[in-house]
Amino acid sequence: MRFSSTFALAASLTLLSLGAQAAAPSNWPAGARDSFVKDCSAAAQQNVDAKTAKDHCECGADKINAELTTAEITELMKNPNASPALKNKAVAAISSCKVVKK
Repeated sequence: MRFSSTFALAASLTLLSLGAQAAAPSNWPAGARDSFVKDCSAAAQQNVDAKTAKDHCECGADKINAELTTAEITELMKNPNASPALKNKAVAAISSCKVVKK
């Protein structure tokens, strides 16, 4: 289960400010959140340090959880050709989590 590299890169480049999210029931399929954070962090570390990368990817995962259903997250994880509308919905969800490159 992996997001397409394009989505992971878009996610990492779209994240701007870190923010804490209240705990919410998880819409992530088992193991998928950890996979997303790992893939996102690897892509983001090309632009920021490891801690910042992990922090903004955690924020993104929380935002995706809040805005997307389990079915939508599963579609993004399994289908690199997921619809542009669904990919845009995910990117919009994480848009408030951007980090500034140091």
